[in-house]
Amino acid sequence: MFELIYASRAVMDLSESEMEAFLGTSRDNNAEVDVTGCLLHVHDVPRDRSYFVQLLEGPEGAVEHTYARIRRDSLHRDVTAVHRGHRDGRAFEAWRMRLATITTDTVFSLISVDPVRLSDARPTFDLLMNPSMARALLELEAGVATPG
Repeated sequence: MFELIYASRAVMDLSESEMEAFLGTSRDNNAEVDVTGCLLHVHDVPRDRSYFVQLLEGPEGAVEHTYARIRRDSLHRDVTAVHRGHRDGRAFEAWRMRLATITTDTVFSLISVDPVRLSDARPTFDLLMNPSMARALLELEAGVATPG
């Protein structure tokens, strides 16, 4: 199974209901091309900014086409692929596109349990660009985290 993880800066901070409405069309498109995944909407409350981290999985061509469409979407800027690769099976098989919303407190909570990342003072967006951090947040928030 091919997967792609990207991070981006949100142009505006949408509410969860606005995000759900926006995702309706995306979920229909994903169903047509057998793409599943998870979208994480990260709210940086103290700085009044927000970010997206998304994992797309499915046939490689369909995932890359979906990513190209996202890169053109006006809701994103600085869209950057942080991981491309293959894995056995799907992590988000049950979701055409799962939405999870978190604050930066969750990001920093994850860092605080990892001694290597504890002293990481980079800005939130830079932290989200780390492939293992992005995957961990997506899987934890979607409840599909794998042990170890």
